[in-house]
Amino acid sequence: MQLRLNLQPNLNSGIRFQGRNSSSLQCLVSQSDSQVGRVYCLFRASSSLPGNLPFPASSLETGKEQDGSDDSAEPEMLCSVEHPSQFFAEAQRLREQKLLLDEEVSVGGQVYGVHRVILAAISSLFQGRLLDGGGQQPRFSLDVTRRGWEAALTFAYEGVLGPATQDEVLAAAEALGAPRVKNAAQLRPEGLGKAREDEEKLSQAEELRESLHSIERLYREGIGCDLELEAEGYRLRVHRVALACGSEFFGAMLLSGMRESQGTKVSLRTISSQDLRFLVSFAYSGVVRERWPGLLRVAQAALQYQSSSCLDLCQRALAQSLCPALCLALFPMVEAPGLEKVWGKAHHYLLTHLPAVALCPAFPALPATCLAELLDSDELHVQEEFEAFMAARRWLAANPETQESEAKALLRCVRFGRMSTRELRKVRAAGLPPPLSAELLYQLMVEAEIPGQERCREPDQALVVIGGDGLRPNMDRRQPSCKVWWARAFHCGMGLVRTVEWCRLPDLPAPGRFRHGAASLTGSELYVCGGQDYYSHSNTLASTLRWSSSQEGWEEMAPLCQARSFFPLVVFDGQLYALGGRDNGVALNSVETYIPELNVWRPAPALPVPCFAHAAAILEGRLYVSGGYSGTGHFLDSLMLYDPKLEKPETLLSPMGVARASHVMAALGGRLYVAGGIGDTGDLLSFEVYEPKTDSWTHLAPLPSSHVGAAGAVLQGELLILGGYSHRTYAISHLVHAYCPGLNRWLCLGTLPRPRAEMPACVLTLPSVRHIALVPTQHQNKPAG
Repeated sequence: MQLRLNLQPNLNSGIRFQGRNSSSLQCLVSQSDSQVGRVYCLFRASSSLPGNLPFPASSLETGKEQDGSDDSAEPEMLCSVEHPSQFFAEAQRLREQKLLLDEEVSVGGQVYGVHRVILAAISSLFQGRLLDGGGQQPRFSLDVTRRGWEAALTFAYEGVLGPATQDEVLAAAEALGAPRVKNAAQLRPEGLGKAREDEEKLSQAEELRESLHSIERLYREGIGCDLELEAEGYRLRVHRVALACGSEFFGAMLLSGMRESQGTKVSLRTISSQDLRFLVSFAYSGVVRERWPGLLRVAQAALQYQSSSCLDLCQRALAQSLCPALCLALFPMVEAPGLEKVWGKAHHYLLTHLPAVALCPAFPALPATCLAELLDSDELHVQEEFEAFMAARRWLAANPETQESEAKALLRCVRFGRMSTRELRKVRAAGLPPPLSAELLYQLMVEAEIPGQERCREPDQALVVIGGDGLRPNMDRRQPSCKVWWARAFHCGMGLVRTVEWCRLPDLPAPGRFRHGAASLTGSELYVCGGQDYYSHSNTLASTLRWSSSQEGWEEMAPLCQARSFFPLVVFDGQLYALGGRDNGVALNSVETYIPELNVWRPAPALPVPCFAHAAAILEGRLYVSGGYSGTGHFLDSLMLYDPKLEKPETLLSPMGVARASHVMAALGGRLYVAGGIGDTGDLLSFEVYEPKTDSWTHLAPLPSSHVGAAGAVLQGELLILGGYSHRTYAISHLVHAYCPGLNRWLCLGTLPRPRAEMPACVLTLPSVRHIALVPTQHQNKPAG
């Protein structure tokens, strides 16, 4: 019997199930395949293919990418970390509710209902029963203890052994033909406390991934498949239970209670064969193999057919792949529920990269209302207002049929009143494209004789700058700073004048500190440790301070095991790591880690060589260390991957193009950026980026000015470098520069409250600082050209 389902929803409505526990399937009327959100080419293939399709590596045609990337490049493999645990959690729920059970096992007089394919992932006995055919088979008995069997059953569904003695588990593993159960019993972690819990969680995740791979292999080999799906003449044989566990869409279909859902064949009339292949592939593997044009197509399919883990995976990948063409392709999907995460980032990208977006071939297709919204936004981030005018002019030139009234409404979003005299001359020279008249431009410029309002960006996170080496208020001498500032807003007024609105957090305890480390745990707790409180080697500190939004001042925590300065402090695996540095004038290779739950610092594997004034950053769960001074005072060009869980923790990677120390390194968009510092030639303006996939460096636009010992942070997709000094002049800087990756240029955002160097910067969540009732400082209006 065949079930004909009408399951292709409108993008704006979507299919809505009441979670995975829904017992009813809501079907919506089919819509045309020409929905506005579809920006892909349809897959072309023969009309039928018997049996299982080859497991798809990349079944979606992506078409020619508009960002200039090579179509022949291999697709990226994206793996959902959450999918295996979600898959087996659903399997466990189905077992507890006695749904889709297809096997009964009698052990010690008790009958257990199970899913044959789940047990087959760990047991050769159940694999043999799968080979014997689908459907309900006669109950069979196992001659093992109930505790041993239940321990193995828990392993199949949860990835960990249930409570039983080792002998009981080994006997059950032998009867089941389950080598992984046997291995788990022999390697069960010993001891107590958090270390054992962490080891068990890691082992559990690995076991669930391996079990899912085993089920995937059964599907690819066609073993035990008990359901045939058909779409557009294509047929796929699948496991009913695996499909229900791996896909909310199919789970709702198979658990709908309809008589037809119990049949052996299902005909899907409104789902494409392409989407069917993708949905089944992801259900079994949790893997997507696509570059961004294909990812956009996959994200839409995941949204339409309710694959939440896949949608989340695609959104994270798309957010890291943002480019003008991708952002423009996302515009038609702005109203789609479920894409809020990626659209929020794409919208910010459009506001910060409008000049590059305006050069994209797809830019003229942007609706006029959407462009007007961008141009009118206070958060539009352009180097000068003339760039906003040129974006509007390019759009009008490509859309000559635009009515004059519509063109006027669009151009009124350009803030001519913010332009300098030089910019206004450039506007007159450029003029408007035909058939628009010069009188229209003149009228708009006359209307804007009153200076236009400034543009103001209020980030969704708080950029915090802590302490540092500064000058006394009367500028008579240097003095370590106690001040802690956070950036409330970035303002852009007439011409190139920019300011930062700074607010205060509680001061550090006197006399302040510099050359220290700072990091944020959970976005709401700020830790500061080490550094110096004066300028002699003997003034190196070991103390650790903590501040959170729930307290008025700084709290002293457990001190470092060793005093250190000139070192990076990073958050890795939920703990703080202090790497290397200098104490009493001697370079260190020691590393220590802070465990917040215990308020204790403990030694970690050492760095391969002593170093200080180096930099560190976390990229995609990996800790990287770059440059610095060696123990003999030489500049280092090294880039190292540091993994404290390994006996030999360091892995040397391709070196930087320039040896440097006292520089900034940050992770942004899947890459590492290294800027500024000092090298053999003195101040470095050099700026380069590291691509982990190719283990290679590329030089980018140099810094506009020297930033030795500067603070660095990533805020709203931009790399910020704050303060520092020039080794050539020893002048301390107060400038704040931002780098936009999509534009490959630096922009001055304003200034620090006072010149400052050798301090860190962190990013906190806004709720943790907004409640601090401190007024903006008098420095908020200080201009920067």
